[in-house]
Parts: sequence; C-alpha cells; structure tokens
Amino acid sequence: MADENKQKEPSLVANVFARCKNDRGFAATLKRADNPDTAYQAWEILAAFKVPLDVDSKRLPYALVFAAIARSSREKDGNLGLGAALANAYQDDGGRDSDAAKVKLRRILACDNVIEVCQVLRPILQLICSRGVGISFEKLLKDLIFFNPDKTLARWAQDFFGSISKENEES
Repeated sequence: MADENKQKEPSLVANVFARCKNDRGFAATLKRADNPDTAYQAWEILAAFKVPLDVDSKRLPYALVFAAIARSSREKDGNLGLGAALANAYQDDGGRDSDAAKVKLRRILACDNVIEVCQVLRPILQLICSRGVGISFEKLLKDLIFFNPDKTLARWAQDFFGSISKENEES
C-alpha cells in the first residue's frame, strides 16, 4: 500500500500544479486549505484526491502542500529539499549562515509530530514561495506523509547545512 502511495504522489503534485494554473477557483479554494479557520472550504477538493478528512495527521500534510502550491508563482515543481529551500530563501542574508534562517530551522527541528510540523511550516512555506525558491513539493509531501521525527528532521537539517557547499561544488 505504501508503494502505491509513493508511486502516485509525483502525478498528484503535477496534477495540482496543472489544475491551479488552469482553474483560478480551484487555486483560490486550495489557498484556504492550510488555514484552520477556512480549511473546511477545501475539503471537497481534498476528498476528491482521497485524502482522509477525519485524521489530522493524514489531512494536514496534503492541505499544507496543496495550499503552498496554490500560492506559489511557479508553474511546476522545484527540486530543492526543505532545508536547501529555506537556506536559499535567505540567500541575500547569508543563506545557511543567516540567523533568521537558523531560527526557523531550529523551530522546525523542535517539532515532535507531523501535526506540529505542518503548523510550523505554514508561514515558512509562504516565505519560501514568496521568494520564488524552487522547493520540491513532491519531496515535502512524501516527507510529511511518511514523517519519522528522527530521519525526516535529520534529513532537513543536513539539507539546510549542506545546501551551500553542494551549490558551490556545482559552480
């Protein structure tokens, strides 16, 4: 069953990007999906994607990522992991050496469960998207769906601190 989910996620993210590009009403509704006060307005869309609405730990990752896609100015998925995307969002302020970026990363790393991570990531994803950073929503959605506090958080930290050196090696 998990393999089926892993196989369908890339097409799911691509589908959401395409629908947001072609249907402004769809995008407007999805933008409300990660706000606790308006999330119910996007439940029809989430249910159409077979997201279990009654289980927060399963619904919130989809709501968060779909809302971020709808807010994004990008037309397709990026390729950066969460840590690298956060560092790149602060590239003008020193990237991974930026105090503001480190504070946000530490707050993410202090999370114990996927529900808390989704709450903490909401404003961080808004920042990343507003700066036009090419985050991989596909990777993020997989990380949240199969959230393991030890492995996932360690991968995000490694991604953050290793992002600048990887970019410099490619130059």
